[in-house]
Amino acid sequence: MSTSEARAVTRIPLSRIHVGPDRPRRAFAEDSIAALAESIRLHGLLSPLLVRRLEGGDYRLIAGERRLRALALLGRGTADAIVLSGSACDCALIALVENLQREALHYLDVAAACRAILDRHPITQERLAASLSVSPSALANRLRLLKLPPEVQAAVRALGLGERHARALLRLPDMADQLALASLAAEKRLSAAQLEKCVAQRLEAPAAKSPSPAPLLRDNRIVINALLDTVRRLSRIGVPVRSRVEQGENCVNVIVTIRGANDARAGGS
Repeated sequence: MSTSEARAVTRIPLSRIHVGPDRPRRAFAEDSIAALAESIRLHGLLSPLLVRRLEGGDYRLIAGERRLRALALLGRGTADAIVLSGSACDCALIALVENLQREALHYLDVAAACRAILDRHPITQERLAASLSVSPSALANRLRLLKLPPEVQAAVRALGLGERHARALLRLPDMADQLALASLAAEKRLSAAQLEKCVAQRLEAPAAKSPSPAPLLRDNRIVINALLDTVRRLSRIGVPVRSRVEQGENCVNVIVTIRGANDARAGGS
């Protein structure tokens, strides 16, 4: 991107500016947009949007979605914009840095934006970290937060927990525990260090062992039915046999009685 291109401001219809699905900022407070719109109404748009030209004459918004929304709220039909000609990767980096400089992004939004850049563009994690002026380890720690289940990420946002709180929750393997401790941290206003201690205690607690169920008749139904079926087959071919099932304290007794020949003849006379 040349210097002359960077300084050239073009007036573009809002209808031709499209917001990409991979934009860094996802949440916008309505009162913040309304306040920005009022500022633009009074003082004008002091900072142009950043866009990239698309095929067909339209533009992809790189930075300035809050300003774009405020202009739309005012009913404006055009916006001043700087058209960048850098690569898609360069534009994605500019979008992330521009958002970080203007208004603090949620750390999960930053993590998601970094992950998208790494997945979609030929850039190393080290170069991305350098572009954001953070250490590679700090970037790696932030990317790990995306391993939290979506439900936990939503809870962390809603409860206003910090990045270190989220990292502590990441140590728990069970989502239910993560949600429970997230709620506890918000309710008790735990510091990150206090939450880390709670997580460590939860991990050290021995898992409760369920007592082994006492053997019941239904647990042995397959074996019992097989034995009784054998008794029935013997009875059908004339063998003088009978059976009964008794439930013991820790066992099931299947008692099979075969009568002697004299008993059999007496029973048949």
